[in-house]
Amino acid sequence: MSDQGPATRYVPLWIAGALLGRVRRDVLPVLDAFPELGTAELGLRLRDEGATRAARSRLLQSVARRLRRAGLIADWRNELCAVLDADGREVARVERGAFRRLGIQHRAVHVNGHRPDGRIWIARRSARKRADPGMLDNLAAGGVCAGETPRRCAVRELWEEAGVPRRLAARVDFPGMVIHSLRETRCGVHDEQVIVADVLLPDEFEPVGRDGEVEEFQCLAPAQVEAAL
Repeated sequence: MSDQGPATRYVPLWIAGALLGRVRRDVLPVLDAFPELGTAELGLRLRDEGATRAARSRLLQSVARRLRRAGLIADWRNELCAVLDADGREVARVERGAFRRLGIQHRAVHVNGHRPDGRIWIARRSARKRADPGMLDNLAAGGVCAGETPRRCAVRELWEEAGVPRRLAARVDFPGMVIHSLRETRCGVHDEQVIVADVLLPDEFEPVGRDGEVEEFQCLAPAQVEAAL
């Protein structure tokens, strides 16, 4: 990696007239050829002046497809996620796999699974996962899709990743905690609002992975979870 600091390795990306992304400088030669992008002060801008949200989404999705063809999006999911402005308003929708490459903030729900005896269900990520393979994780977690509420996301991910039926997943509670995660990755910036959720599961329930993203589940006491962290 370059000896330059993070602030100099990236340039801002303006969307809907606001600074909503950041792009690594070594990607700029590729992006310079994209007709959907123009230059802005100290960075790039989407050519979306006067565009509707739908038109802006088409422009941004075109950028995402060009990045994919250039081999710069490794994890294309065929999932649209919302690009939000500083006030939380949706200004566009784009393929989830483009968020890190363009440094756009994303939202995800992370669900902690609790038992009445105080123990916590922990998942071990599949060794085939591109990000953090084999590491310990929440019971279930996933990105919030465009038009989806965090609650609906939690219910969906609890079923897909841990086999929690809807009648139990409906108990999911949101304590109002949102953690901002910001870090560099191999393919850009991971900028995410982690929406924390909790669900109380009965003693007789045991999670079962349904989508191959979890290798195993462990039921640990809080002290064991702290030690693992």
